[in-house]
Amino acid sequence: MHYTVEIPKRDWFGYFELLSERAVSHTVRMRLESSDVGDQFLNRPLPLVGIDVETKGPSAGSVEVTVGDMRQEFMHHIDDPASIFLMMDDDGNIDCFCFVSEDNTKTLLFFEGEEKIPAWYHSDAARAEEHTSGL
Repeated sequence: MHYTVEIPKRDWFGYFELLSERAVSHTVRMRLESSDVGDQFLNRPLPLVGIDVETKGPSAGSVEVTVGDMRQEFMHHIDDPASIFLMMDDDGNIDCFCFVSEDNTKTLLFFEGEEKIPAWYHSDAARAEEHTSGL
């Protein structure tokens, strides 16, 4: 069973800054789900370099996910997502993040590999719900 929590926008910067430190080099894969281009994986499984949330300027609120190794680096920019969901397994480990744009385009960031990364997300406003939606 999986659980989903929406991360409030006020928590994005701090959460992803800490997560980037804890999960650096963890193998991830990104998938884009869009009515314009269809569903497609954006990269082969690659180590996470970081997840950055822009806090200033015209790109404030946008998210950049960078993955790569010595042979390849890939950066995916998500313009001002409307919401970000964290999907966790029963043990509280990260399964996936879902970045949802205003036009309902979804960028899914899957955490792969045998080593699990604890979600460590706690907010007074957050309430985990059993994952039943099509995120």
